Formats: sequence, C-alpha cells, structure tokens
Amino acid sequence: MTESLLNLCREVAGMSAEELTIVARYLKTIRLKRKQFLIREGRQYDFIGFVSKGAIRHFTWREGVEKTCNVNFENQFFTDFDSFYRGTPTINNSVAMEDSIVLTLSKTDRELLLTECPAFERFSRVISERAAQEAAERASRLTWDRPEDRYLHLLEHQPDFARRVPLKHLANMLGVSAESLSRIRKRLASSVLS
Repeated sequence: MTESLLNLCREVAGMSAEELTIVARYLKTIRLKRKQFLIREGRQYDFIGFVSKGAIRHFTWREGVEKTCNVNFENQFFTDFDSFYRGTPTINNSVAMEDSIVLTLSKTDRELLLTECPAFERFSRVISERAAQEAAERASRLTWDRPEDRYLHLLEHQPDFARRVPLKHLANMLGVSAESLSRIRKRLASSVLS
C-alpha cells in the first residue's frame, strides 16, 4: 500500500531506493470502513495523512450545520496545518466516505525522518507548496467565481468529485445549496442536449 507514496517521493525528490526504505519505515497504515472517523473535532491533528485507497471527507460543524471543507482521494495528502504545527485541537472531522486505507506520518516521526533522510525535506516542501497553492486557488474560486463556474472547474480538474461525492457534500464544498447545484446540473445537461 505504500508503493504509490514511495513512487511520488521518487518523482518529486528523486529519492534513492535506500531513502525510500527509510521513508517506508516511518509510515503507519490505517484501514477505515465507510463512515468511520479518522479524527474528530477537539483532538490534535498530529499527523500527515496520505490516501492510499478510498476517500476521506473533512468537515466542520457550525451552529448545528455541517460544512464539508474538502475531500481527498487516492494519492492526495491532508492534514490540519494549524493543529499539526501549533499543537492545537482541530475544529475539523475527517471521515471515510468509502472503505479506505490511509498512510500516516506522525509529527514526531516526521522530525526524525527529516533528520535521517534529508531528501524528505525537499519532498515535504514541494508537497506543502502545492497544498498552499491549491488552498489559495480554492479560496479565490469561492470568492470570485460563479457557482456554475466552480462546478465546471471541478468537473474538468477533479472529475472524481462528481462521481464519488454525494450531491449534498459537493454542493457544500462549492458554497451552494444542494437544490442550487441540482438546478445547475440540470441546466448544464439541457444545454449539452440542445
């Protein structure tokens, strides 16, 4: 199950077979059943996760309303940066949307790995930069794009969302109601048929 992550380490940071063996030693595997929580609000997010198989949905509760923040699929990393780096309790919940396998690297093990395998520092930096860019783009799209444009962008760049994420969670991520997203989908489908 670690092969996809190790391949990514090789591609991004040019790690040798010996370095990949070191990385693999620090990874822990967690198997989750559908709807099983990986972490709940109020606990410290003291690890970085990598989805080896499945899908992990991240959400918060505000005034009794559930708000989906993101969904991660195979070959994607995730963590709560604030909780991970500051040691504060997270406000997020992370739950498996389908049977999933997650590789984790604890904060303590990450520090040891950075010392033992300096190439992992470069890998971590590149992955963190990508995550920051994606978060900034997502925030910009929520601020400036029309809901229909956000949906079309998602379909084009992350088609798994439309196939694997239920309408209510997808709508929530796009900042619209499920009813509005349903209307957008119908409008787009009818324009394709015309």
